[in-house]
Amino acid sequence: MSFDRDLFRLPEAVAGQEYVLATYYLETPLELYEAANALAAEQSSGTWRRVGRETDDLREAHGAKVVGIYPVPAEILENNLPTAVEPDRAEGLRRPRYRAAVLRLAFPTVNFGAKLPNLLSAVAGNLFEMGLFTAVRLLDLEFPPGFRRQFTGPRFGVAGTRRLLGVEGRPLVGSIIKPCVGLSPQDLAQLAYEGARGGLDFMKDDELLADTEYSPLKERVRAVTAALRRAEEETGEKTMYAFNITDRVDRIRELHDIVVENGGSCVMINVMTAGLSAMRVLAEYTQVPIHCHRDFAAAFTRSQHLGIASVAMTKLYRLAGADQIHVGAVAGKLFGSDEEVLLDARTCLEELPPLAPALPVSSGGQWAGTAPVNRRKLGNLDFLHLAGAGVFAHPDGAAAGARSLRQAWDAVLAGAGLEEYARDHRELARALEHFGRPVT
Repeated sequence: MSFDRDLFRLPEAVAGQEYVLATYYLETPLELYEAANALAAEQSSGTWRRVGRETDDLREAHGAKVVGIYPVPAEILENNLPTAVEPDRAEGLRRPRYRAAVLRLAFPTVNFGAKLPNLLSAVAGNLFEMGLFTAVRLLDLEFPPGFRRQFTGPRFGVAGTRRLLGVEGRPLVGSIIKPCVGLSPQDLAQLAYEGARGGLDFMKDDELLADTEYSPLKERVRAVTAALRRAEEETGEKTMYAFNITDRVDRIRELHDIVVENGGSCVMINVMTAGLSAMRVLAEYTQVPIHCHRDFAAAFTRSQHLGIASVAMTKLYRLAGADQIHVGAVAGKLFGSDEEVLLDARTCLEELPPLAPALPVSSGGQWAGTAPVNRRKLGNLDFLHLAGAGVFAHPDGAAAGARSLRQAWDAVLAGAGLEEYARDHRELARALEHFGRPVT
């Protein structure tokens, strides 16, 4: 179930004040007004019953405000029952007493300040545990300018990433080293060399690869950066490589320094397992772009009836300082619809001053044949088209897989069909033979 964010504009009652606006989908047997106020109380100044010293003045200054209740028509509700509902309960849930709405709540920033864990505790804390909220999902967050100004945001973003690579006028193309784990630093560096020699702008560690005994980060950085320099001497083109520095919070700066001191040009963090605050601390310290991988996020975002919508998480990643943000896959292998992917991509790029735009990353089942649909649906050139097996499973090797990606984008930007262009470009032709027809 999706809702048009433009329908729920900031009410005049809180416009211009320091509130974070949160939009929810809620299902409950309670009256909607009662449920909305219970949610507001539970997540701010009160609890299920008014307590001593919870004065009107305290509520006015610190209580969350219900600024919008938008009932969901019964026919929509009936067609969107929670998938976990047992069959013998379904009839009861379809009765008129079972209600649903989109709610808008305003949370005073004085309650949590510019602290992401405390913000999340306010807008997405105990509400998921409330027994009478049979479905509840945080759909969106909006941050006032004064709140945003307290965050570094992306230090490099779209413009900085392009500047470091010297690439304009087309999407960036990249890959994830495969196999994901088990390679020695030297074997991984050889694969990085092949991808860079084939024309990739960007490569990265898989999110599963850590600073391990068989592949220590320092050795990996030294081997990979040497391989990329060798490829650059041959091609005249730069390749950025994101090294995964996800670890204990107290090691992340140390690992960043290992990357930078040994010639690395980008770091990667698994934001949901390391934590938003870990990425924020890194963003305030980093000397290179931060590639934000969102593994584990689907545990929060996948259900349409429980958790947090991916667009809200994307805003938090950007606020915390991610320069490049995974947004899912256009026509790929992941669960999210293209509509959700496009919303996340637009969220990376939308005007949120003073936060710089972040680079959206379309990744998950991507290959040369998905270039046309990415171009058509994303509607601009500011994104990273990231393929794993689409490069490293190419029948003629990684360099050929990389060339097939570049050739596909040459064709798309020239207005040519991939199959027509492939007649004179062997690597693209072989990709189409191996992976299938282009996705249009």
